[in-house]
Amino acid sequence: MSKIIAIHQPNYIPWPGFFYKMITSDVFVFLDDVQFSRRSFTHRNRVKGSECNAIWLTVPVCKKGKFYQNINEVLIKTTSDWQKKHFGTLLMNYANAPFFRYYKEELQRIYSQKWDRLVDLNLALLRFVMGVFKIEKNLYLSSELKAKGEKTEKLISIIKELDGEVYLSGSGAKNYLDENLFEKEKIELAYYHYGLFVYPQLWGKFIPNLSALDLLFNCGDEARTMIEKKWGHEKT
Repeated sequence: MSKIIAIHQPNYIPWPGFFYKMITSDVFVFLDDVQFSRRSFTHRNRVKGSECNAIWLTVPVCKKGKFYQNINEVLIKTTSDWQKKHFGTLLMNYANAPFFRYYKEELQRIYSQKWDRLVDLNLALLRFVMGVFKIEKNLYLSSELKAKGEKTEKLISIIKELDGEVYLSGSGAKNYLDENLFEKEKIELAYYHYGLFVYPQLWGKFIPNLSALDLLFNCGDEARTMIEKKWGHEKT
């Protein structure tokens, strides 16, 4: 079997497709030593409100004079009571979700801690969801590897360092990946395709592409099976 590598920024409570990449890969790398993008999913995501609206949960970060900082350098603002707000929003809108009570205590524990770096918070929440989804993978931080280069070259450097043979990517990456470099290095590209992932939700009309917490609170132990059935991938 070919060794599949997946690489992604350590996003804040990301959508279910993020965890499909994890489930399907053999090795998963958190790309934490690339430039932090403001107003990205690295420090925010959406959950569903009781008025059938998408609510943004945004972690406030220090940005003044830090335009070119890497993700692993981003500090969380300590002047805002964002943790209480985020957990309170989850509690208010998901208290009646079928499975919320099973995860409430652990989430409250995570949100009650003091977090200095954004990457540490994100990794704690990612590992929480991984544990619930029973995802056991070899995990790496790109900052701990020797990989060099920019953009596609950096990805290929990571894959080669980890002896990967296949790179698993979302289909949207076709717009910026240099496929010729993968072919040159004899690394196969496998794209998975984004599509409408429908599952039971509270509060009326379905809203797609929310944080995986929405899926977890509504579907519990079935969440991973639903993710696996939804997506497939193809090689170039």
